[in-house]
Amino acid sequence: MRRPGDTDGPGPLTSLEAQVLSALLSGDPDLAPLAEQARAATCGGRTWSGVGFMTRFAVPGGLPAAPDGAGRRLRPLLARHPALGEPVEFMLQVRDGRLATLEAFCGDGYWPEDEDAFRLVG
Repeated sequence: MRRPGDTDGPGPLTSLEAQVLSALLSGDPDLAPLAEQARAATCGGRTWSGVGFMTRFAVPGGLPAAPDGAGRRLRPLLARHPALGEPVEFMLQVRDGRLATLEAFCGDGYWPEDEDAFRLVG
């Protein structure tokens, strides 16, 4: 059981993180550099809050940066889990055209251990 303040990483992104990044970054040509960064990114560190997590990305140098303002086009992404009554929210932060952090949190209960049961809803 993860407790608030637990950390892990560096290492690979989780399947859920990869799915969320793909969903957030698809379909907008201005976000293509961020999608390329996401395919190469790893977890630089992850901190658990009990109701979610914050992942800091490690992105290899040499990849193109997103154009100025591309990060402002990002909107939160919602997902449902059978153990939670309300959807969870994912928010991606970009700094200087590079992936910075992914924050996930739920407002109803504690973060479930079984992340494979999440279904992205938009």
